[in-house]
Amino acid sequence: MYQLRLVLSRVSPLIWRRFLVSTATSLAQLHAYIQIAFHWSGEHLHRFRIQGKDHGIAYRGGISVSDNPHTVPLSYFRLYPRERFRYEYDFTAGWEIEIRLEKVLPMKWGCRVQVCSAGRGAVPGEEHAGPLAYLQHMDRHRHEFPFKALGTMAEVIQRWLDSGGDRWVVDDFDDLREAIERVSAYRKFQPHRFSRREVNRKLLETSFVEDHGAVA
Repeated sequence: MYQLRLVLSRVSPLIWRRFLVSTATSLAQLHAYIQIAFHWSGEHLHRFRIQGKDHGIAYRGGISVSDNPHTVPLSYFRLYPRERFRYEYDFTAGWEIEIRLEKVLPMKWGCRVQVCSAGRGAVPGEEHAGPLAYLQHMDRHRHEFPFKALGTMAEVIQRWLDSGGDRWVVDDFDDLREAIERVSAYRKFQPHRFSRREVNRKLLETSFVEDHGAVA
């Protein structure tokens, strides 16, 4: 087995994941595992840069690859401990993940492969147009607490309480709805949240599908 450490480049605080995968894992499978671990959709183009060569899905006007990523296992590259390679996703946004082989481990009987053993940080959603846009969003989240939106909600609630529960005292539902949405968005954005259990559940589902031949 390979113990891999995946770090999202050009983002601070550090966002990373640690994987245990079989050396027989294909590049196509590793791509799928990365998409799961980083909560991406797989809708954008990607490629691996390994030992000076591009690997991925060939596309018109883009990279040309001679190898089928579904048939190229990680063992093909004869990686050595601490060797690094790169995964790139969404060439417009410019997401890059540095992958380092931390350890080569013996395969244990009964041990399930493709396991996320550790990690830190929530991954930027694909609505962010790259690392810089995400860092700017982080900065706004840190310094622009929605005080005004909370004040709007508090005023409406107070009028409602003073009226004895008369809903008609709320004279502008659009302003109230906008305030609620802003506070909700602020609350949902949790840059430090990471659920290893959720990632492993999705990895297990992917493994089940692959084992039954639904994924090439």
